[in-house]
Amino acid sequence: MNKTAYIDFDGTVVDVMPRYHGILESYLKRNTQLKLDYEKYCFLKKQGIKDHAIVHEICKGYKININDYVVFKGENLEDRYWLSKDIIIGFPEVAYEKLNRLGYNVKLLTQRNSERELLYQVNSLGIKDFFDEIVVLKPLQEKNAKVSFLTDKIYSEDIIIGDSKIEMEVADVFNIKGFFVESGLWGASFAGSKDRIFKDYNTVVNYLQS
Repeated sequence: MNKTAYIDFDGTVVDVMPRYHGILESYLKRNTQLKLDYEKYCFLKKQGIKDHAIVHEICKGYKININDYVVFKGENLEDRYWLSKDIIIGFPEVAYEKLNRLGYNVKLLTQRNSERELLYQVNSLGIKDFFDEIVVLKPLQEKNAKVSFLTDKIYSEDIIIGDSKIEMEVADVFNIKGFFVESGLWGASFAGSKDRIFKDYNTVVNYLQS
């Protein structure tokens, strides 16, 4: 196969909202009795609003210590307990089979600080065999790690599927098709000028098949 479908993980293959919401609510419960409405959290998060501002909005002006929370979140975001809160979106096995039939090599391309924990999670979810290759990149300060990695690796028929500006920038830089999915942390407004906006990645695959 000479073409590749690059698929993001967080927010694309798995729903990470329960993890992000849970970590923030866990932080609040250390010192308060405040509860964080899940639906309101998801709505505000998809608008790109920061967690401290979401708390301020939902919890009637309550202010968290931002620096303290950033440390707490960093310590917990890739912890196995919280990773277990992620939920598989759709049917990875069906998407994989369909993309293979369309001639795509299916490559999971994601950003995580810990490659070990990502691979553990993929194995735990039982979806390891639904990717031809798994690539884990560390996030870069003020740079798009996926753009840096894919330089000199992209072909014109490749595609990328993801839930953030990161994947759409890849599509723009390399002039390939980028498909934005609304299943992640970001709403459609972050798709930029892209008109390929879909509910989830299974819907993208069905579109490609049609």
